[in-house]
Amino acid sequence: MSDLIDPAAYRDHLGETETVDLGPITRREIRRYARAVEDDNPLFWDREYATDHGYDDLVVPPNMPPSILEPGAGAPTDELRDDGLPPSLGVEPPLPDGVRTMKGERQLTFHQYATAGDPIIRESTFDDIYQKEGSNAGTLTFTVVVEEYFVGEEPIVTNRQVHLHYDPG
Repeated sequence: MSDLIDPAAYRDHLGETETVDLGPITRREIRRYARAVEDDNPLFWDREYATDHGYDDLVVPPNMPPSILEPGAGAPTDELRDDGLPPSLGVEPPLPDGVRTMKGERQLTFHQYATAGDPIIRESTFDDIYQKEGSNAGTLTFTVVVEEYFVGEEPIVTNRQVHLHYDPG
């Protein structure tokens, strides 16, 4: 067991859910995201093309909602943790000081497209915590969060995200 994280101390939090209103994603945000991930699909760039193909507006790239860590501008730099992440990872309970976190495995299930202006809701559930012994890094702790994204009652994407936590000391 890690000296910093004891999974038993977090088991009472399993199943806890947090709902966050991400608001509508704008055309500008869609285009900037598509450029950042180098996706030239005209559904993400050209409103006329998207409407000609049956959509109300530009299509939100399906992997974009899970990339939004928090709505708004995010935490100020002086409030970020040592690993550069915001003070809270949402539904996951706070971890001890000194623990570093990075994203691990991600499994995405796409249900349907959202379009520019659709109000998007994220429902996150703390799903699991477990440990494995690393070959060089000592004990590694894994947390699993399942995020479901909705427009109204309709699911658009489900993200099963594994976070890897370790003691850099």
